[in-house]
Amino acid sequence: MARGLALASLLAAAAAERADARNPHCSGGILYVTQAIRDRDKGDKDGYERQIRKAVLELEQCTKDDPADHEALGYLGWAYAEVDSSALAGRAFAGAVAGLTAKGDKKKADLVAGNRHSYWVRAFNDGIEHIRVAQQAYPDFTKTPGDEAETTMKAEAEKHYRDALADLTRASLLRPDDPQTLRNLGSVHAFMGDFKQAEAVFQQGLKVAPADTALTQSLKAARSGFARSLVGAKKYDEAITHFTDMLKSEPDNPDHHLSLGEAYFERAQTKQGDARKADFCLAGEAYARAAALKPADPDLPYNAALSLQNCGAWEKAEVQWRLAEKLRPEDVEVRASLGAVLAEQRKFAEAIKTVHAAVSLKPQNKTLHRQLGSIYTKAGNNGKGTEELMVYLAMHSGQPAPDAAAAAKSARAESAAGKTLASEGTPDQVITWTADKETYDTWFYWAKKRAYTFKLGTLVTKSDWTAPDLTVTSAAGK
Repeated sequence: MARGLALASLLAAAAAERADARNPHCSGGILYVTQAIRDRDKGDKDGYERQIRKAVLELEQCTKDDPADHEALGYLGWAYAEVDSSALAGRAFAGAVAGLTAKGDKKKADLVAGNRHSYWVRAFNDGIEHIRVAQQAYPDFTKTPGDEAETTMKAEAEKHYRDALADLTRASLLRPDDPQTLRNLGSVHAFMGDFKQAEAVFQQGLKVAPADTALTQSLKAARSGFARSLVGAKKYDEAITHFTDMLKSEPDNPDHHLSLGEAYFERAQTKQGDARKADFCLAGEAYARAAALKPADPDLPYNAALSLQNCGAWEKAEVQWRLAEKLRPEDVEVRASLGAVLAEQRKFAEAIKTVHAAVSLKPQNKTLHRQLGSIYTKAGNNGKGTEELMVYLAMHSGQPAPDAAAAAKSARAESAAGKTLASEGTPDQVITWTADKETYDTWFYWAKKRAYTFKLGTLVTKSDWTAPDLTVTSAAGK
């Protein structure tokens, strides 16, 4: 407020030259404003409130009696700003600046503009601070709270967002055509999930600043956010329409393709049977387009491949899984899925090689062993299929022995199990399991990529996954 007092002194001094000829309501109102500011700065609250009310009444009458006194109109704007009548203050400040500028009195026009700016800065900065606090309290305001603590933090964030709306609205009323204010005001609405109101504010800003690139991007983000909110509300048809329309003007926007894919994918899951396939295919195509536009994002080809696999487009799914594999070479889920679509295309040797690589990366993943065994069987290699099936059954149905060494040493020396202990050494893990009322013990040598399954010390199956067996028989796939 030190700046406000300085401006008051300057304006009062400038007005002194014409005080005798000025409408008494105008000169009196100016004096009331300056006296109110002095009382406030001295801590005289009662005096300040009394003087500022008188200032408003006198200067309102002044502008009716002498609308050409633009300097007094500037003081009226000041008085309105002090009593938080921001809309009236904004109009008064603007009228004063325009009138003084038209008369060629640049010095007084600058003083009024500077006074308006000081109030705008205060309101704008208060709004920005409330945004900062709200985002610290609950960063993703549209997310449903997971517990009582999050509910409390979201409530705190909402309070600050609403304070930010009040402050930035006040700032926008003081300077109605300011793009920076409108951009931040619209952003608060967007943060709170009110994308339609955010869009309206951004459009308002673009009317006065059509070349403002930040406002243009904010408007696009608000429209995209609204469409995504439709997906969250399960209004998939509307969301698809919105994203399709946005892609007409921005065909190379990967985020729009991604969001369109999400809408199709979610809608597919609401359907049953073959009715799902069309949407899964459309989702896959949208994700694939996004992946082509953002080739370094591994999630996009993954989503595309999963969607295309769900719709039975095996060849297209293979292309996307291979792209995902390049970006996530250690992801066994990607390799397993690629192996599945290769098997669907009867590319059994490639499928075996792919899933075997996944098994090598995660040998204690029982599902991978089951999948590898299934592909071996489809390839006509029943022996390797059985080997992998035994590994799966042991891990799925059994319980590991607390002490693998003690369990192995209990085997009779002359039995197959005892001889295995002598030749291979102590197993890393021993699992006992039951199938068809028969009890089995499977010894795992994880580092050696081998397992032995015994029944009463007799060898039932040796499972070896040191290397893939790419043999495919003539009966494959039958």
